Amino acid sequence: MKITYHAVERFLQRVMNIKHIRKQDIQKAYIFLEKETKNIVVNGYKNYFALPSFKNYKAVVIDGSIVTILPRQYKANRCFKN
Repeated sequence: MKITYHAVERFLQRVMNIKHIRKQDIQKAYIFLEKETKNIVVNGYKNYFALPSFKNYKAVVIDGSIVTILPRQYKANRCFKN
């Protein structure tokens, strides 16, 4: 599963609560998310899943890529208006 730059950025901002992101933070977070999500398979009808280490957050998936990280109570379907 691919992880977008935007998803890594949102992970650092929302989950880790980092306001000033450095290049090293992005690299470390990307590696962490890659390891966390390497064995996850997303069903065809579901476009999100809970992050394994952070159950209060979910990763939104579009076309096999994690595009953003949202708080769990946020409605993911708001992101996908037709």
